[in-house]
Amino acid sequence: MAEVVWAQFLSPAGRLLEKPVSQVRQERLEERGEVWRPTRYRGRRAIATWWRPAGQAHLAGCASLGALEAALSLEFDPQVVSFTGWPVRLAWADSAQGYVPDFFARLADGRARLLVCQTSQRTAGGWEETSRLLKAAGEQAGWEVRVHPGADDTAAAANRQRLARYRHTRLADADTARVLHQVFARPRPFTDGVAASALPELATVARALHLVWERELLIDWSTPFVPARSLVWSPRGVR
Repeated sequence: MAEVVWAQFLSPAGRLLEKPVSQVRQERLEERGEVWRPTRYRGRRAIATWWRPAGQAHLAGCASLGALEAALSLEFDPQVVSFTGWPVRLAWADSAQGYVPDFFARLADGRARLLVCQTSQRTAGGWEETSRLLKAAGEQAGWEVRVHPGADDTAAAANRQRLARYRHTRLADADTARVLHQVFARPRPFTDGVAASALPELATVARALHLVWERELLIDWSTPFVPARSLVWSPRGVR
């Protein structure tokens, strides 16, 4: 018989619950509070911080810069609807040790995803045992489990980091989008297209970059984004 994985998580009212992970399938863990937070101490090398997913009221905790990068990858993934940090602790039924995955995400098709950073070790057994625990939890709860590969120094990653500040839905504007799809009907440098729109420059730059983040306007993500030179185009093309 397979070893049973148990899950600790908070109820909507904030009460700590503990159940076999197979009984947690229907729980909306992406909406729950944290069951763990990193301990502050002198000499700590990891930098704990918080990420605010666009369109969500709560913050997602990140225990390190690597986890912050992982949160950004979740934010950029079009499959991910919402996510949060540290809402569940996993442990074998007969173990006092536990592991808290970095993120729990809900996908557009209703599935759940655990995203973990391999460097975020919170068990004494090392990564091999943690990996076995995560695999078993995923199988028993029906969750997808992914491991964030670590630091990404590609141009695409740098572009995501730069454009993430324009991810928020408050920058969406249908009238501006309509004009920008027209001016970028054919590829042209970003700055030229904004100028050709004849719209107020500062607001239009922010709204145009929001469209780039949402992939409603397209760029070559594999090369550094330079507004004066990088080509931008609309997937709608010429009408």
